[in-house]
Amino acid sequence: METPANTTVNAKWKSYSAGCSDSLIKVMRRMKGWHKLKKYVMADLSQDSSSYASFSLGHWEAEATAEDSESTLEQAPAKMPRVDPLWGEEGPLLIEISLNDNLDWLKRRFSYPLNSGLVIRPLVIGGGSLEGAVIYLESQVDWQYLSRTVVQPLIAANLPGDPPLDVQMLTLRILTNSHATTTTYLGDIEQNVLNGSAVVIVDRLKEAVIVNVEDEEKRALESPKTENVVRGPQVGFTENLQTNLSLIRRRLNTPDLIVESGVVGKISRTRIAIVYLKTIANVELVNEVRTRIAAIQIDYVGDSGMVEQMIEDSPNSIYPGMLNTERPDRTAGQIADGYVGILVDNSPFALIVPANFPLFLQTSEDAYLRWQYSSFIRIIRTIGFFMSLYLPALYVAIANYHHEMIPTTLILAIAGTRESVPLPVAAEAFLLESMFELIREAGVRIPSVIGPTIGIVGALILGQAAVQANIVSPIVVIVTSATALASYTIPNYNMQFTTRILRFVYLGCASFLGLVGVVLLSMMLWANWAASNRFGVPNLAPIAPYRPSEDTLLRAPMKLQSSRPLSVRPRKTRKLPDVQGDAPSLPPEQGETRP
Repeated sequence: METPANTTVNAKWKSYSAGCSDSLIKVMRRMKGWHKLKKYVMADLSQDSSSYASFSLGHWEAEATAEDSESTLEQAPAKMPRVDPLWGEEGPLLIEISLNDNLDWLKRRFSYPLNSGLVIRPLVIGGGSLEGAVIYLESQVDWQYLSRTVVQPLIAANLPGDPPLDVQMLTLRILTNSHATTTTYLGDIEQNVLNGSAVVIVDRLKEAVIVNVEDEEKRALESPKTENVVRGPQVGFTENLQTNLSLIRRRLNTPDLIVESGVVGKISRTRIAIVYLKTIANVELVNEVRTRIAAIQIDYVGDSGMVEQMIEDSPNSIYPGMLNTERPDRTAGQIADGYVGILVDNSPFALIVPANFPLFLQTSEDAYLRWQYSSFIRIIRTIGFFMSLYLPALYVAIANYHHEMIPTTLILAIAGTRESVPLPVAAEAFLLESMFELIREAGVRIPSVIGPTIGIVGALILGQAAVQANIVSPIVVIVTSATALASYTIPNYNMQFTTRILRFVYLGCASFLGLVGVVLLSMMLWANWAASNRFGVPNLAPIAPYRPSEDTLLRAPMKLQSSRPLSVRPRKTRKLPDVQGDAPSLPPEQGETRP
């Protein structure tokens, strides 16, 4: 039997239970919201389920362990893309035993004689009755080298009657002055002819000899156009892939340097290579680079910029996804730190992955200067980056909505200069920024001889005329000029584009919402940037999430830079020995012994 006291207790208990349930529901909802907010505070990227963003080099809430490195070695490695073999009804197309059948196939394949570039040079080997042919593209080969190393030795060859001529005799006894390989596939013959090699086909032989006689016409080594330095090497990449690889090999003279080659583009068949150090680079990162390159299905690839757009994580992001550089020393330095380099034939720019925010404010010259000098320059670049991004928006927001932040004498001076200006402050800023962008673009596109002159004269004349005509005020001209100078301190061209575009976005928010709009937009953009990743590494690493580093926005002395960047999870993290004294040990003098 239920008493009034029990009824009261039951009612209180139900009320308490309901309160606890409501509190628990609120806590769960808050925890759900925390999971959404957590990625902006600590980027645990392994929980992302999108295509490329699902790749992560590890949980950033914990340090890398040896077990993590060993687990990556167990994964099946991807392969670099190759040219698809030509298939017939019974399998890959093989070389026929008849010379005429092989030549007929090549003529049909290259639309000969409609295609005037293909050359079929028939010849008789050794002056006997054995017929053969040399096939090549006339614009792709060095004819003098071809004649000296291939044609003349074949004609002047002294063939024994027994045993009969075979491919081994061709390569080891006749074509001894050239780099020769053999193949039995017609698809290999086609691709090597397109690459600039000459193919030797002999009657009654089911193998062909491929001789590398590619014409070596290429641009001479020159100074980089976009990454000039005062101290450091004065040589940049060219459009030749082999030349670029040799420039890297000179700087990383070790057998651990791995160069994996492939082909991208169904029509262009552009050669591509990834470069890394097998003892340092993260295996999972290298495998991810291979996988993304192998997934490229576009027909034509003309530059590394197209490869960058095809393999980046977020195509719609305004922030650059990879670091591009035309300096071999910069590329070699990043590879030595555990990064992966991507080089594309016909492109003087290499790609470095993964790329995080501090890399875009660094140059190769920083490592060649004393740490005080390079740290000072990096501080200047960081200030220039934020000035380029925020200065016009801050001026518009303060001048329109926050007059109390300006000293009285300064606000009176600004008001005096704007007394006869008919346009609002926001319109002035938009007008001058747009004019400067036009001048900048015109200076790039017009001939280089008069380009700098047009830029300087155009800016001076237009700015002075606009002030005298009372269209804009002098203070806006000063703000725009300071912003332009600040943007040129950013060493990376793609990051300059990011600040140039976002500058107008911040201007629009400042025009309507003042500093509140600038702050809200900054929170959204920076939070989005911090929460996303590039090749499994957070964009703002090692700043957010924070990891100790001796080489980020500031640089430590060279003797103290003992570790590689932890953000790329290198297999070997130490650059210097674990134990290092204050001074290097000296050899003992004559007659002395070590204690």
